[in-house]
Amino acid sequence: MQTFLELTAKYVYEKYKENISELCIILPSRRASFFFKNALAQAAPEPIWSPEVAGMEDFITRLAQTDVLEPINLQLELFDLMREQDPLLDFDQFVTWGGTLLDDFSRIDQNLVDVSKLFEYLSEAKALERWDPKFLGKAISPTMKKYFSLWDNIEKTYHNLQKRLLRNKQAYTGMAFRKVAENINRIAKESSCKQYIFIGLNALTASEEVIIKALLKHDKAEVLFDSDNFYMEESTPNRAGTFLRKYKSTWKLPEWRWQQNLLLTDDKEISVIGVANASMQGKLAGQLLQQIRQQDKHAQTAIILPDETLLLPVLHSIPDEVPNYNVTMGLSFKGTPLFNLIDLLFEVHLTGVTQLQESGYKVYQYHHLSVTKLLTHPFIRRYEVYLNEQPGQVKHHGLIQQVIDKIVADNRVLVSAQDLLHMGRQHPLFETLFKTWRDCDDIIAAMYNLIELLREVYSHQPNTIETEYLYIFYTLVKRLDTIFDCREHKIGVRSFRKFLYELISATRLPFSGEPISEVQIMGMLETRALDFENVIILSVNENTLPAPKRHESLMPYDVLREFGLPTYSETEGAMAYNFYRLLQRAKRVHLLYVLPSDTYGSGEKSRFILQLQHDLALRNPGITFRDLTAAVEQQQTKNYDEDILIEKDAQTLTQLKKELEKGLYPSHLNMYINCSLQYYFSRIAKIQEMDEVEEQLGTDKFGTLVHQVLEDFFRPFEQSGKPILAADVALMLQQLPGQVKEEFRKTTRGASPERGMNYLLFKVAVQVLEKYLEKLRDSDELPLYVLRLEDTLAAILPVAVGGEVIPVRIAGKADRIDLTGNALRVIDYKTGRVEKSQLQVKPEDMALHFTSDRKFDKARQLWLYQYVLQRNLQEQPDIILKNARHMEAHHIVPRSGILSFRNLEDGVLVAELPFGKEAENTNFISASEQLLTDFVKHMLDPEEPIRKTNDLEVCQWCPYRGICAR
Repeated sequence: MQTFLELTAKYVYEKYKENISELCIILPSRRASFFFKNALAQAAPEPIWSPEVAGMEDFITRLAQTDVLEPINLQLELFDLMREQDPLLDFDQFVTWGGTLLDDFSRIDQNLVDVSKLFEYLSEAKALERWDPKFLGKAISPTMKKYFSLWDNIEKTYHNLQKRLLRNKQAYTGMAFRKVAENINRIAKESSCKQYIFIGLNALTASEEVIIKALLKHDKAEVLFDSDNFYMEESTPNRAGTFLRKYKSTWKLPEWRWQQNLLLTDDKEISVIGVANASMQGKLAGQLLQQIRQQDKHAQTAIILPDETLLLPVLHSIPDEVPNYNVTMGLSFKGTPLFNLIDLLFEVHLTGVTQLQESGYKVYQYHHLSVTKLLTHPFIRRYEVYLNEQPGQVKHHGLIQQVIDKIVADNRVLVSAQDLLHMGRQHPLFETLFKTWRDCDDIIAAMYNLIELLREVYSHQPNTIETEYLYIFYTLVKRLDTIFDCREHKIGVRSFRKFLYELISATRLPFSGEPISEVQIMGMLETRALDFENVIILSVNENTLPAPKRHESLMPYDVLREFGLPTYSETEGAMAYNFYRLLQRAKRVHLLYVLPSDTYGSGEKSRFILQLQHDLALRNPGITFRDLTAAVEQQQTKNYDEDILIEKDAQTLTQLKKELEKGLYPSHLNMYINCSLQYYFSRIAKIQEMDEVEEQLGTDKFGTLVHQVLEDFFRPFEQSGKPILAADVALMLQQLPGQVKEEFRKTTRGASPERGMNYLLFKVAVQVLEKYLEKLRDSDELPLYVLRLEDTLAAILPVAVGGEVIPVRIAGKADRIDLTGNALRVIDYKTGRVEKSQLQVKPEDMALHFTSDRKFDKARQLWLYQYVLQRNLQEQPDIILKNARHMEAHHIVPRSGILSFRNLEDGVLVAELPFGKEAENTNFISASEQLLTDFVKHMLDPEEPIRKTNDLEVCQWCPYRGICAR
């Protein structure tokens, strides 16, 4: 295969070999320039003096003889000039559009637009909006006046910026192009180049066209294009030839070099392969490369990445059999872990909130999630390991984890910088990460300190790639430090971040490799003028190749069209040319795309694939077109036992007995019945749930809040022994909102009840409690004697198992034990809804399902409460009735009930259990003990293993469902 650059190199050598060193050869890019030099060396049979070979932008910059400023310097210059027109212009607002305006200026100049006409048109176009008849005779508002004057200010700024830069012999890119275009006739006469040769160009700007045409007029230029009949046909709708067709018809060149017919006549294999996800493309590209190399060990192959984020997956998938390959695009610094750390640091300082403190001062507080993500970043964790290894830093060992644990333990939703520095014991790392930033000086100081702290780690634990990240980041901070150091205007945090991220976006980590390697990994633009026999292109999806239609200009679309400025249409045309030109000489082409997903518009095939399939492949019989889908082949399968069985060996039985002796509570009983494995994880294995900071009140905390408010109200009556009367409840109703707010703050330890979902939950809590207290005030339950609050009742039940008597402690923690009339009640509060039907148990269910079916959980709870209450009333009535001396024990009717705050109209709900009459205590107790004995024997039966439940509803809220793969 003869490449385009080999063709041009041979042509140039044969035509100009007598004075080849006096040529100036211009190509689309530096990469193409390098390949052309190599092709020229191959074309020349003897050593030669190389001509000057350069990319187009380098060529223009050299001719302009001016310094092209960096975008950041230009933005600062532009801001100073804009402030002259509008002294009230805010810098933070300016940086959001300043860069786009500079790009507009550059495009205006590159395309040699008449600036006065452009701004006049813009002003007139805006003036048309004023001529709406409904506004005739009405004064224009100050806001509208400012809007209409915007483009007048921009025009003045444009001219002032040009004057200032020219005075300092500086320019931006477009300005350099305009300068060369305006002086090209003089440059052509004075130039030391005997002949200019432009190779492989496309999508030229107006200034580039003027420069080339002027040189052609002076007989000092030759243009060599790379085109193909497929997209050069006059009637074709294919955008790939949009620019070249125009040049061919209007430039009137003596001869058009070259137009070939490769796409319609050459034999090609084109495979279109759909993959399940983006990262899978890297693996597949590696496999395709391996197949190509097996057929031809020295095959020229290019892996093209329109999406640069796939570079690492591709590099990790390159086969070991490929010893040398060249990566031309570099790894984006934005894809490094260090950038992620910097991004998290800015997130901490920009996503907090300002809260008014009790002292009256406003304090800026960081959000706990941002702080935790930052402190758990791999770089910070690596620093923690390093710190823990320092013998002189014993007091700081484990410090970072201690701070994270403290935030969770205190449920600190928002944390101030001062609190973090205090928790971090003023350690330099915490000073660096969390000290408040006021302006760019503070940020730069923090960045230098962070680099120095991490440098200590990697000087003791060398890591080449991460050390490289640090060094490159240091150079970026140094550049910004130099730019901002002398400025009076202090850059804010958001503006500094924008400038820093612009630098980071343009920064690449270079890879060392053999430039003329058989395997090239490159971006789409780097392929200009290059050819490969084997091409693998990834991400051939709409919105990646071609890129999405973006309007990246401050000027309206109609203005761009009117003045010949580039739009997304021109961008698509240029990308289409790059795509088809890459296919012209290729023999084997693999196009990878991501298959459609459930997301609308995601994974759509690129239009380029459809054009190949329904146009080119049909017109060229030499094309073998395959539409394939990649499948994952599982090499090894592992058997997974869905069930988890834990046999009750001697050790497990011993632990179960210990738990029963500690206490069999209603919650433990229900947990074992619902899922014995959950009971095992919780009570035997002691696997604890992970604590997390709760920003809003969860259902458990909401219940705790309601319980605590009622406890606070009822506690004085429990302590004094006085009954609660209607007047007491009325006073509680007055104090209710303040009491709920106070308990809210205690329960959540940091979450505010004044905003968001917490505010709604606060209102719900007040409403629920208000409704209950009003009902209590008007009920016949008063006078109400409160005997116990949040107290545990227990009774010992001896159970004989396998010749051993186990003293099982049946226990229950009662929310409230009270006395109304002659009814002694154990009350359990429920913030969820409970219906009467949930507490009804039929006689046949009592024998068969009562201690095995999940649906009886609430009835079982009341049953156990009542059993323990009656046992206590039998064995120690004085202790239970200490606040009810006026009642004799034999007159008391013991009951247990649930108070459902979502079903208050039904009052206290009592379980209907078929144990006989309530007065027949002996019958109830003996029947209950028989049920409990049977249940304990079942728990301790070694033949019945511990296993997970088959009821998936139980698993829905289980903290251990991850272990069970549920």
